Amino acid sequence: MAALAAFAFLSPAAISADLSQAVVRQKVNVVTVAASINASAQPVSQGAVVRDENVVRTGTESRAELEFGDLTLARLGANSIFTFDAEARAMNCMQGAALFSKPTNSGRVEVRAGAITAAITGSTGFVSNQPSATAKKARGASSREERTAMMGMLEGKLRGSAVWRDNNGKERTFRFALGAGEMIVAQPGRAPVVVQFDIPRFLSTSPLITGFSGTLPNMNQINRTVAEYQADERRGFIQRTNVMVSSQPVQVAWLNSSSVNRNSFDASVDQLGHSGSRPGGEEAGFVDVGGTGVIRGQLVWNTSADLDLHLILPDNQEVFFANQRVTFNNGRATAELDVDNLGDDINVPPSMRVENIVVNGVPLNGLYTFFVNNFSASNGSDQFTLRISGNGTTQTLTGTLSQGQNSQT
Repeated sequence: MAALAAFAFLSPAAISADLSQAVVRQKVNVVTVAASINASAQPVSQGAVVRDENVVRTGTESRAELEFGDLTLARLGANSIFTFDAEARAMNCMQGAALFSKPTNSGRVEVRAGAITAAITGSTGFVSNQPSATAKKARGASSREERTAMMGMLEGKLRGSAVWRDNNGKERTFRFALGAGEMIVAQPGRAPVVVQFDIPRFLSTSPLITGFSGTLPNMNQINRTVAEYQADERRGFIQRTNVMVSSQPVQVAWLNSSSVNRNSFDASVDQLGHSGSRPGGEEAGFVDVGGTGVIRGQLVWNTSADLDLHLILPDNQEVFFANQRVTFNNGRATAELDVDNLGDDINVPPSMRVENIVVNGVPLNGLYTFFVNNFSASNGSDQFTLRISGNGTTQTLTGTLSQGQNSQT
């Protein structure tokens, strides 16, 4: 069974975030609060204070906005259940949909929504945690309700992991990285996937945005991501595949992906090209240098040698230090060496050197061939590690190269 677990907001400039209480800044229709999950609920009024470990519920066609002491906002959609824990500095979307907007320079907060653990610094995102309409039970799984969970980013970045169970009931961990316009979907009995969604449409149609007055703390950053999205759309890097996949009330937007069980959605999002369930960040072996892309290759070594990362595209164009950025697939995709290293620069102390190539947009089908060349070295040989991610998998190649030698591909 897939479970979504935590949504963590980090800020290195702050000591801690105060989640001892929140003020109900906005409410529409039925909003209640209870001392605990099993305690009796009482109606809550606008301006009321909600305490640590209280349970906030919204009814049908209802919503609420909570503001914490560091100005972090939590907006709750209809039929949602939400709690927060001051000691753990954690928020929990137990059911429904919620949007979280965390200003920069505020402390660490976790947001839990049933399978994803992630970390954000001053960013804006959303989660959805809904019962699955058609859940395929894993062998040996318990009979408890199975749920579909999603988490997406409107601006900023995060890394995290999602826990799920395969058809044999074995628990597995999926590690991922998300940027603006990307969303992870975790469903019972299948590996989580990362998809792309339409940021402008989310902002214009989601009740988590349109159902509230006032602006979000990071609206300037959101506006920048919208401008970047629209620029990519004009250049043909984004394909629209708008397909309605749910007859239920819209909490988030719409989604389309061949890797997703559409019958499981009570909240959904538009996907504009499937980016693959690619693990990202240090958890999957990649270091936090360079972009992630739809396809990514990263070379890491620890000597002063000048090693070079090369990529040969399906149309036989080559990306390397002398040809660092190319456009292909009729202008709909780019491949770029976004981090170049001559061996002199240390990207990650004490000694790690990195080169990184990313493919973005709508790539051609075909073979993407990565290899490493030892361009110049004072040593007899130099060790390297090459990692490639794409199509939901990560490949790793390690070896030793002498000067002038190429690695395997």
